[in-house]
Amino acid sequence: MNGHGLLRCCLRDWRCWLGLWAVVLLGTTGFLVWDARGWLLGSADASFRYTKLNQWPVWLLWWVVAPAVLWLQHRLTLLDRHWPWAIGLHTLMAFLITGFFILVGAVRLLLANHLPGSFLPVILNDLREAGRWNYTPLLIYFMVVSVLYAAGYHRQWRAGQLLTGELRVANARLETRLVRASLDALKMQLHPHFLFNTLNSITSLIRNGRAREAEEVVAGLGELLRRSLEHRQEAQDTLAHELEFLRRYFEIESIRFQDRLRVEYDIPAECLPALVPCLMLQPLVENAMKHGISRDPEAKLLRLSARRDKDRLVLSVYNDGPPLPRDELIGSSGIGVQNTRTRLHMLYGDEARFELRDQPPRGVLARLTLPFTNPSTP
Repeated sequence: MNGHGLLRCCLRDWRCWLGLWAVVLLGTTGFLVWDARGWLLGSADASFRYTKLNQWPVWLLWWVVAPAVLWLQHRLTLLDRHWPWAIGLHTLMAFLITGFFILVGAVRLLLANHLPGSFLPVILNDLREAGRWNYTPLLIYFMVVSVLYAAGYHRQWRAGQLLTGELRVANARLETRLVRASLDALKMQLHPHFLFNTLNSITSLIRNGRAREAEEVVAGLGELLRRSLEHRQEAQDTLAHELEFLRRYFEIESIRFQDRLRVEYDIPAECLPALVPCLMLQPLVENAMKHGISRDPEAKLLRLSARRDKDRLVLSVYNDGPPLPRDELIGSSGIGVQNTRTRLHMLYGDEARFELRDQPPRGVLARLTLPFTNPSTP
């Protein structure tokens, strides 16, 4: 394992830290014992005063007490919101370590001056009276613990930020999937509605002996279904493609209505690349056919219009049939109207509007107002 691998290991595994600590401790202890071997063996010309045990600074003892400090800080961190316990135990540990350093300093003086062990209390008392008790370890302890707590809380904050970011991304993806699934479900509600009406038309043509026309309707229906399946995963498409779809629809309806249907287009070229919701116009056209032209033998005209109003696209479907009943104008309870409002809200929120109203002196107008979006414009 190279140096970088060892470092990553130590950062992740406490056992690696413990092994490194033990190796350094044993190596340092071995070196100090080897350097003081003459004094330890009682050699007459050897003195503790000149060994590394006496000359090396006492601060090396922090390496000995470090595991205890780290363990205590880790255990107290797990005691969430038990600050009185944490403060009390850390204070006790700080005083114990400070006392340990004072004791080691007194032992060094005892050994350096070749005094018997019974003099240890006297040395401690003399150091205290001389003001030479060192309380620096107390300050160092609280500084180290503060740094450890700050580092721990910073890691928790960073982990929380990362988790929050991941949750936001996951939530956005989930919302996108839910919206797309809802839009697909709404479009699937329109397909059976249109199929039901078309199959009724085919049945009527067959019963009236118009088999050839029925075959043409079936062929046109197959083309419509193919086009709708090609765009089943798309929420939006260009207005030009939507008009192509409607032209196939009108080919089917013209067979049923024959010379009673006249379709007009008022679509400027600048509006054709604009994005509109897929299959949004088809249910409005179908409603115009069902509630307008089918109800009145005099009604023939169905007009599709589009215009750009600054950053808005205004789409209109007009038929010259009879006015809608008041309850339908107010309630707008048809599946086509309901799905239109729902899909507009899901795609555009409050930036889109849908209106359905009578158009005096004759006819009904359905109008969509959408944000103008041109995918070819950067």
